Amino acid sequence: MTICVQDLLQDPLLSLSLAAGEQGLSRRIRTPELNRPCLELTGYFDAFRPERIQVIGKGEVSFMDLRRGEPVIADYVARILNGEVPCAIITNGLPPPSLILDRADAVGIPVLTCPHSTTKLYKRLWEHLDSEFAPEVSLHGVLMDVHDMGVLLLGDSGVGKSECALELIRRGFHLVADDLVRVKCLNDSQLEGRATDMLPFHMEARGLGIFDISLLFGAKAILPAKRITLVITLMESVPDTECDRAGLDSHTMAIMDVSIPHVTIPVRPGRNVGTLVEVAALNQKLKSLGIDTARLLELRVREEIGKGSLPPPSP
Repeated sequence: MTICVQDLLQDPLLSLSLAAGEQGLSRRIRTPELNRPCLELTGYFDAFRPERIQVIGKGEVSFMDLRRGEPVIADYVARILNGEVPCAIITNGLPPPSLILDRADAVGIPVLTCPHSTTKLYKRLWEHLDSEFAPEVSLHGVLMDVHDMGVLLLGDSGVGKSECALELIRRGFHLVADDLVRVKCLNDSQLEGRATDMLPFHMEARGLGIFDISLLFGAKAILPAKRITLVITLMESVPDTECDRAGLDSHTMAIMDVSIPHVTIPVRPGRNVGTLVEVAALNQKLKSLGIDTARLLELRVREEIGKGSLPPPSP
């Protein structure tokens, strides 16, 4: 995954402006990591990472202005802005030093300016690049926003995922993606799902065909992306199969090495699956707030047994 320098200029949160090196705007950025060339300006290049964006703050600009008459500084700047560097960004609204402007125009390396502080730019630029370079997988399922919980519905084809999603949409909840969900892992700890670019917010239901949820239910029924906080697998109910009745067992599912709470709901005629999914989302929301109803009930029962008001459970 790569993006070009030109793409950075389109992000309003970065507020970047081009100062020099316009011919290099098509240069590719191949890593989300950043480099601040402090030691390089003193001549130490053993740990220099030229494939990274070079962020030049107030300290570096002051150092160059202080020693601008020394020929060695021009040599160091030339080594920093070599052919591998995608671009350089000057922060704090400072004008780029003439040494940088001359070198950038000579070799075609874009120099961008930014009104933000170096710390703020680091944060915003990292968020921008992390999203672009985050690992991604595609899953067959439906992603919904239910009570502000990102619920990923999984299950075999024909089990009723889309029908369940339609019932939830009719109740006022939001569709993020149907059938094919693109999942990105952000910051190595969060999973964000969205629809494909080709058919966003489209849904297929057996007997009805394909239709556009945004046209049928309006903009209030859709979301472009959502963090996944609960996975629910719908499966055909099998007679005489044991399932968790008390809710004491906690299960997780690993997606790109990130563990997400996981619930399995048996599906059979007569069960209102939409209601069960909604309740599962609400219950998980309570757990995230530190309230586990099943555990509280278990503690209450154990306390009553300890008091002698309830008989001990049979072996």
